[in-house]
Amino acid sequence: MKGLENITEFVVVSNLENRVLNAAISKGQDWWKHRQDHNQPNQANQGNVSQSIPLASAPTPTVGIPGYLTITILRAQDLHEPPLSMIKASISSSDRPYVIVECNQQRFQTLQADSNSSNRHPQWTSDNGPFGFKIFNPHTDHLTVWVQGQDPLHIIKNSKVKILGMCEINVSRLIDEKQMWLPLRYGNQPAGQLLLQCCFTPSERPPPPYNNN
Repeated sequence: MKGLENITEFVVVSNLENRVLNAAISKGQDWWKHRQDHNQPNQANQGNVSQSIPLASAPTPTVGIPGYLTITILRAQDLHEPPLSMIKASISSSDRPYVIVECNQQRFQTLQADSNSSNRHPQWTSDNGPFGFKIFNPHTDHLTVWVQGQDPLHIIKNSKVKILGMCEINVSRLIDEKQMWLPLRYGNQPAGQLLLQCCFTPSERPPPPYNNN
């Protein structure tokens, strides 16, 4: 009888231990499953996440818009005066300034400034444009401007032309401007400024190339 009691007690204790162990294992499995569900979204959520994140694309390079640029010369102020230019008695009216504009193998020249304006502050009201230029790429094309005058005194040796100032500017800076003052330089020094009237007309097709023949 004593042996039977011991066997019965062992079976009861073993069953109790097994239930406790199974309950612990079940809780552990539930915890692990809940952890995986929390850290790994289901396929539907993954699809939503992938759709909400835009794919990175390569940056689009800046492409210049071709077209046509027209320039009209209006007036200048504070132009450079070469030495001896104050000797008015020896200088005729032929020394009045004129302007040369150049871009993409095209060059235009105004007539001399109005006779009722001074050489230091000249203005142009006729034969001053508009001058038209083909523009292939505003980001690389440049407009070059020279303000010049006749030199009856031959201040510059073996030359009848004196440069009063010049400027080179990227065409892209003129696209959105109706009028613009260009700073002029004579050598390494400021030499006044020139007022331009600008108009850029974009084109769907690039202008035809120049024929170098």
